[in-house]
Amino acid sequence: MRTIFITCIRGIIARNILATGAFRILRDRQDFRIILLAPTTRVAILQKEFGAPNVEVAGLKTPPLKGMDLILWTISTNLLWSGTREVQRRAKLARDGNYFDYLVSKIFAFFGRFYPIRYAFRLVYAKLDPGDEFDELFRCYRPDLFFSTDIYDIWDMKLVRAAKRHHTPVVGMVRSWDNVTSKTLLNIIPDYMLVNAGRIREELIAYGDIPAEKITIIGVPHYDHYRDPNERTPRSDFIKQFGLDPTKPLILFVPPSDRYLKGDPVAPLVMETVVPLGASMLIRMPLVGKSELEGMKPPPNVAFDMPSNSSEFTEVHFDRAADRHLADSLSASDLVIAWASSMIIDAVVFDKPVVLVGFDKNPRHYGNSIQQYYDYDHQKRIIETGGCWLAESPEELATIVREYLQDPSRDRAGRVAIVREYCDVLDGKSGVRLADVLVGVLARDVRT
Repeated sequence: MRTIFITCIRGIIARNILATGAFRILRDRQDFRIILLAPTTRVAILQKEFGAPNVEVAGLKTPPLKGMDLILWTISTNLLWSGTREVQRRAKLARDGNYFDYLVSKIFAFFGRFYPIRYAFRLVYAKLDPGDEFDELFRCYRPDLFFSTDIYDIWDMKLVRAAKRHHTPVVGMVRSWDNVTSKTLLNIIPDYMLVNAGRIREELIAYGDIPAEKITIIGVPHYDHYRDPNERTPRSDFIKQFGLDPTKPLILFVPPSDRYLKGDPVAPLVMETVVPLGASMLIRMPLVGKSELEGMKPPPNVAFDMPSNSSEFTEVHFDRAADRHLADSLSASDLVIAWASSMIIDAVVFDKPVVLVGFDKNPRHYGNSIQQYYDYDHQKRIIETGGCWLAESPEELATIVREYLQDPSRDRAGRVAIVREYCDVLDGKSGVRLADVLVGVLARDVRT
């Protein structure tokens, strides 16, 4: 029997990987033993949902970073020289006025542009933080393959370094469309790498030092069921669940969380701007953090959708039913109002017009403003495609919502471009491609 380690540090991996066809294919192979690696707080819920005779969940301690761990992670983050990291530095400077910190970060980013520096740093990092706290885990299970589902997560990286020392083949995957340019220097190079689409592959070559021949494009596994009509709740039935009128257009609004935008009630302003336009409005609250709308009573023709909420990303539990509900929300809507989040990609998968909230209720300095997020590399590219509209005032928001409702085909070519660049293809076979890669690696790298 071959043993596969699969990381599930962030709760969203349950949706991204474990609830997809890829995991089912692996689980159904009786010659495979799968060990899910997750924080101790999530062992019980993952075992209940995904456990099987050949599936086990191993709990990991993932305490807050401190000491050398924190120092190395901070250096690694500052060595990333992307445009997004520069925006993050500028925003931090606007908030705290710490010019020394800004200058030091800029110096690290300058040196991070040079491959010999990055190469040397990875060697030092592996020496100072070899992931030896997981040695007993590897000695106990002796895995034949290590699948890092979130290669930019610090605990995934620690585990990958341990896998390397134990001579276990490593397949890494970029979890989300923004990770390569917004997180940290990729401080460990896996044997094989998986990405959703071509643009992420290009960024990984440029910023992650991964050779092109090591990268495989597979698509987005959890989108495999999004476009399946047999999976969707009929539009009328779904809308009636919220007491809304299914004969009216439905606007899905996904407001920003207070983890990103604090102290500015832009979400109530958006609601007040859109309600008079005559459409129904379903407002989906954040998965992590809170919205300024919470605690308010929705006006007529508006309903609040309250998915399970967590204070931390590691504790998010987004199971198959919750993902189906999200897909039904998108499928039933006529238009999506969002901010700088992955909901943009989710919406264009359903070919829904997307309007982005690009204004604050009151003028704010750059470090606290919503505008900083639209200067990130991935968000700038999304806007460049023409597949969504950035509304820079309430008046512009109302105008473009009216126009999209009248002509939902507007900007369709841009939405197609977004899907191509960030999802590759929507053929329902991404999970199969993911499983094929893992099985293929196992076939090639027979443990001696």
